Amino acid sequence: MAAAALISMPGAHAAGNNNIPRPRAWSVPPSKATLLATYYEIVDANCQALKAPTVRITDRPTLGTLTISQGLGLADNPAKCANIQVPVTEVYYQAGTRLGQDNFSWEVRFQSQNLGTQRVQGAVAITPGAR
Repeated sequence: MAAAALISMPGAHAAGNNNIPRPRAWSVPPSKATLLATYYEIVDANCQALKAPTVRITDRPTLGTLTISQGLGLADNPAKCANIQVPVTEVYYQAGTRLGQDNFSWEVRFQSQNLGTQRVQGAVAITPGAR
């Protein structure tokens, strides 16, 4: 059985087999790049890292841009596999210069049939006081 993790700002959430979009919200200052989510898969039984999940943008923002990148990160779930290096897929938001709310969505495809595909809806409030 495989475990997957979604690390998003703020907080950490376990990914599951859920086709209903889960709204997530962030506040960012104008012109700032922000990491929204990091995805990975790891086998619970032996802490073997699997290929990084595939992320596809399904609804693009209008006040900024979403970027998908792949690299290496550290697992934090399950606890016994913490700090093991794993392939990750990251979702970044680059805010534009205009203030307002930006809406978007993406889809994450996991290798594990138990985890399946997760759809994520997001909203960013671009405000001058955001951190």
